[in-house]
Amino acid sequence: MTVDNRTINDWFLHRGLPLVLPRRVRSRAVIERSAPMVAGLGALTALMMLAANWTGAHPDYGYIARLAVVAVVLVAAPFALHLLHERGLVASRRSTALLVMAIFVVLLPVIASGWSAATVAEAPAFVAVTLLAVWFTYLGVGSILLWAFRFAWIQLGALGTLMSRALPLLMLTVVVYFTGELWQLAARMSRQRLWQTIGFLALVALVFVVATIRDEVRALRDDRSAQSDPATLLAGTPLASQAATECPKTPLSLGEQINVVAVMVLAQAIQVVLFTTGLFAFFMALGIIAVPDAVTVLWSSEQSCTVGVPPCAGTWFGIHIPVPQTMVHTSLFVAVLSGLYFTVSTSVDPLYRQRFFEPLIADVAVSLAGRDAYL
Repeated sequence: MTVDNRTINDWFLHRGLPLVLPRRVRSRAVIERSAPMVAGLGALTALMMLAANWTGAHPDYGYIARLAVVAVVLVAAPFALHLLHERGLVASRRSTALLVMAIFVVLLPVIASGWSAATVAEAPAFVAVTLLAVWFTYLGVGSILLWAFRFAWIQLGALGTLMSRALPLLMLTVVVYFTGELWQLAARMSRQRLWQTIGFLALVALVFVVATIRDEVRALRDDRSAQSDPATLLAGTPLASQAATECPKTPLSLGEQINVVAVMVLAQAIQVVLFTTGLFAFFMALGIIAVPDAVTVLWSSEQSCTVGVPPCAGTWFGIHIPVPQTMVHTSLFVAVLSGLYFTVSTSVDPLYRQRFFEPLIADVAVSLAGRDAYL
């Protein structure tokens, strides 16, 4: 591959459009490129297991120390892989990538469950996660996520503006939060059913966002393409020289359509998640300050874990937290409902369109002009 081709490929990956590139480009060094994703998942898993044991009733410090060592190794692995790549040590990079996957598939389950039948039963799940990481790397999911995070971070100011405009919604949800019937529902809802409810609401929001953005992409290709000069859009990019000639605007393939819609959906979804996370933290703090344990028991009509003590302490992905479980459920449920309303309302908010959506469309227009020139 020539230097120019590598630069162009990196440009598309940096802009979150991996499916524009040929399969042979996306499949090159896929094991090595997928290792950082596996390392990240492994480090997150190890840290959560460590925190769950640390906050339990009887922490095992030897177990915690072993998990801490594995977590440190997995956190350092992506940096080591990058250093080997920069120095051109291809064989060492591949060996390190395979070692990282072995740590995730073999060592982590052994530390978690020891040499037992449970470890053997868990092994297929770890292998499946590793294979999915390789497949996602081939599809370019990592580059799509990185672009969406970068764009959402750049446009973080728009989120602050919209949160200030959402104060009437916040006041309404505060009233709903102090409702005994909601606390009774939260007390009797298992964590599994709560996540199922959240998943359903998230699916509704996702369908709405995808439908809206798909229309925007179609309008961008059809209605606005004649108003965009490729030479102007691609000035200062690796494809500036190709843009000087007439570039036919071929229809997007199915993979390219999914890619373009995915980057726009993820950029908006990240802002919705940040908004929802902020509300969840707000309601948790409000509940801790304003709702005593006795009132929690009264509203939720729940029984204490043991007679004479406050309600059951909550857990978060296995990590014990000093907050009643009912409060965690109620805060999460109200925050997700508010996030769904936020998702729908932003689609018609002119300020949101001006601060976030129009820059997003303009950025995607550059990527699509580059795609036409590349082809």
